[in-house]
Amino acid sequence: MTKIADILRALPYFEDLPDELLDRVCGASEQIELDPDDVIIEEGSHSGEMFVLVEGELGVTKASGGKEVMLARLAPGEVVGEIALLDGSPRTATVAATMASLVVRIPAEAFEKLLGDPRVVRRMIRTVTSRLRGIEETLRHEERMAALGRMAAQLMHELNNPAAALARSSGELTGIHQALGEEGAFLARSLGEAAELELPSAPGEMSPLDRADAEDQMATWLEDRGVGDAWRIAPALVDTGWTLEMLTSAVGGLEADLGTHLTRWIGLQSLADQMLGEVEIAARRISELVRIVKDYSYLDQAPVQEIDPTAGIEDTLVLLKHKLGEIEVVLDFEDDLAPVEAPGRDLNQVWTNLVDNAADAMVDGGTLTVTARNSADSVVIEISDTGIGMPPDVADRIFDPFFTTKEPGKGTGLGLHTVHTIITRIGGTISVASSQAGTTFTVELPTTSGTSDG
Repeated sequence: MTKIADILRALPYFEDLPDELLDRVCGASEQIELDPDDVIIEEGSHSGEMFVLVEGELGVTKASGGKEVMLARLAPGEVVGEIALLDGSPRTATVAATMASLVVRIPAEAFEKLLGDPRVVRRMIRTVTSRLRGIEETLRHEERMAALGRMAAQLMHELNNPAAALARSSGELTGIHQALGEEGAFLARSLGEAAELELPSAPGEMSPLDRADAEDQMATWLEDRGVGDAWRIAPALVDTGWTLEMLTSAVGGLEADLGTHLTRWIGLQSLADQMLGEVEIAARRISELVRIVKDYSYLDQAPVQEIDPTAGIEDTLVLLKHKLGEIEVVLDFEDDLAPVEAPGRDLNQVWTNLVDNAADAMVDGGTLTVTARNSADSVVIEISDTGIGMPPDVADRIFDPFFTTKEPGKGTGLGLHTVHTIITRIGGTISVASSQAGTTFTVELPTTSGTSDG
């Protein structure tokens, strides 16, 4: 087998190193032959070595959104594993052979010796910088697509309720319409054109207990008179303002059979009105959700414009309603907030990441508090949760690229880094304060006028 020194000397990365340094590094290193799919670095591990690819090809992948994302393919002469050795962090990706390959394993102690040569340091910085750019762009795309998928899933969940209500109410309306026609035909023949019916006005406010009592009394009254679907019709009659006294007056003096048909017709009419009201509410809800998504994504609008950041926060909370579950949301927005000039779509990505992280921190419920206030020439927004908090060493690195406290495959480590990038790009700042009582992210955005009324 070829000596390691001869192998490394043939590579541009090591070709001009002093013999003494190269011999010391090679003495601690070893050659490893790999079969296809052999893994040399596992994402999330704390292995302490760097590898140099001599022959074959290595694939660099990262778990993201439930799948493995290919970040890079390494060719002979390239090194891998140096980033984690430089900062002592867990491995951010998995590296495996894509074909039969040969690598040189350089352990941490030999790596430290290499760092004593400025030529190696310069090459390493160039390699790391170039690799980070490529990895960040790939994962940023994955993060955007994952965020879009989460938003779409939340939207579909929220749209499902009003859509189901529409389908249910329209189906019931079909049957009610048919029954109304039958009752109307019977009444027309029996009452003639002279019949008049005084309709009720809108019902007054009722407590839940009073409403339940009124519905029970109405249903019992209807059943005693042989009215079909009494327990289904009774709530609709109460909702539309009918009382027992009014119904008794309406059918007073009529034959029993005719009075039953008239009462049923009144009940069906009330039920139809109720169903139409539900259809209208559901349709308005769907339209409102569509509007929120359009505003959230800033479709057909300029990339950068004057915006009210709290509008984006409120839209985000609607879209993440299902994720928030039983979490209590408290909003405290100062009146007359100064506008900010920013890309609204990107700013909404900030709110989505911060609210989503807050929800993840409160798996057993809690309180999400969002405040917004004017401050000198900026608007200050705080997003606080009552979760378990973060230790100081985690809070210090929370905005670093690829740093994540989640297990492999659950997070790319780019969400909060992206937040930091967006905020700083528009001239703002973001900071975090965390304790066992919870975490608060503070975002400061410059106002368009440079001054505010606060």
